[in-house]
This record gives sequence, structure tokens and C-alpha cells, in this order.
Amino acid sequence: MKKVTSIKSANIAAKNPATDTNNGQDNLVRLTEGRLLQLHQRLQGTLDTGTLINRFFSWLNEQQLVGGIEYIHPDENLALFVGAKKPHKAHYVLRLEQHYLGEITITSQKRFTEQDLFTQEQSISVLVHYLKNTIAHQALEKVAFHDSLTGVMNRTALDELLPKETKRAQRYGYNLSVLMIDIDHFKSINDCVGHVGGDLILQQVSQAIQSQLRNSDLPFRYGGDEFLLILPNTHLEGAHQAASQIMSSLNKAMSAKSDQPVSPKLSIGVASYQHGESHEELIRRVDIALYDAKNNGRNCIS
Repeated sequence: MKKVTSIKSANIAAKNPATDTNNGQDNLVRLTEGRLLQLHQRLQGTLDTGTLINRFFSWLNEQQLVGGIEYIHPDENLALFVGAKKPHKAHYVLRLEQHYLGEITITSQKRFTEQDLFTQEQSISVLVHYLKNTIAHQALEKVAFHDSLTGVMNRTALDELLPKETKRAQRYGYNLSVLMIDIDHFKSINDCVGHVGGDLILQQVSQAIQSQLRNSDLPFRYGGDEFLLILPNTHLEGAHQAASQIMSSLNKAMSAKSDQPVSPKLSIGVASYQHGESHEELIRRVDIALYDAKNNGRNCIS
């Protein structure tokens, strides 16, 4: 396995010319300007990190036989893989102007030659510039589409994603359900514990919700004390089970906090997508279901 290498700038390859015998690269062939230009052209035009890694894999596979590429960035919660895992690996820590940009592992069925590794290093020194842009864009998107207090997505993200999910359910005929969750008597809770305490309650509810979600589920903060969940591939019974699990999770978390002056309870409305209806109609029906839960005494599912 290749020793971990830090790519510090796009000029790293230029600082190690093939004619520099001190670096042991006197027999290595540098990528031509034409091939590097092709790589630039391949990587341009996307601000999606997954698409970028796929394009890089495709280009590199044209230069040498590559099994797969794994890219991770723990700080940005990114873990991507394309291709197939193979026994021989070359691992790189990616940096540009001292900025950590994640790590990339390239795998192959056969052992990499020094020429293979040299080609990888040159091409990665191009990739890091585009990675910096996609990661920065992702950070901006996270700010724009996420609620900073609770960590879930916000109303703006819901307005964009719910129509897409209902159209997908309509097109492919799969089940889709939504939950609308309201914290019971939240105004009274705020009066009791203050706004700082109220914010803590919102965070605790959000954590209880997220602890019960699958990777495909989409949580949103819908309003001041309301959350909405989109549950793809979930029928009505499954949505009721998910709602029950969320309530149990919150109750369990609150029972462990004996020093907390209030223990929030939830009212939850449940609705499943009816094929052909609009996303606005789906929201209207789940809102009615939540209203019924409140009328039935709160702390229940309807």
C-alpha cells in the first residue's frame, strides 16, 4: 500500500519534474498538457462532490486500469465509493493551501507501478481544486437548507424536496408517507423554562426524531415547534410504527433527565400519498390528521 501522501497544491507535480533524478522520477512520464486539459474539462461544470468523484474515476480509468475509488471527508460527513474494491491500494490525504479536503483511496487488481502512482499524484493535484469548490458549495447549501438550531432541514428544503418525492412516488408507484409532529403546549413550556430552555427542548425532540430515521427518510423543521418527516417507501401502517417509535424514543430520553423541569410530549399526524394528488393536498391531509391528534387529547398519533 502506498504511503499516505499530502497533496498540498496543484503545482506539486510541477515541482517534481520527470527529469529530476534526485526525486527518483527520471524514468517517469508526465501527463501531457492535452491529457491534463481533458481532465480539467471532465471535472468542470459540477458542484456535486459525488458527480465529481465519478468523473475523476472515469477519467483515471482511461489512463490506467483502476478497480475503484473511495473518497471520505469526515468533517463534511462525506463517504463516497465508485467502482469495485480491489486488493492493491494507494491512499492520499488531500490538502490545498493547507485546507484539508478529505482522503482518497484508489484500488486496483494489480500492484501499482511507480508510473501509475506518479500519474495519480499529477491528476489528484488537479482534482483538489474542484473538490475545494464542491465542498464549499455543499457547506453553503447546508446553511441555506438546514435549520441551525435543530440540525434538520428547513422549510425551504421541504418546498424543494416534497414535490420531487411525490412525483417520484407517482411515477414509480411506490408508497410514500409523511408525519407532522407538534410539541404539545410548547408556549407553556417556553413560559416555564424560557427561550433558552425551549431551544433545548427543540433540540431534544429533533434528536429523538433523527435517532429513529432510516437513511432514506427526510426530516424538516416545519414551523416554530413543528417537524415534518417524509418517509419514502413507507405505507400508512409503517408510518404509524415510525411515529410510535419516535414518541417512545423521546419518552425514554426524557426519563433519563430527572433534573429537567418539563418533559415534552408529542402529537403526530400521519398521512400516506394517494396517487394522483398534489403535494399540497398531502400536506393538507397530514395537517388535518395532526389537528385530530390534538383534539383527541394530545400526546397521541392520528
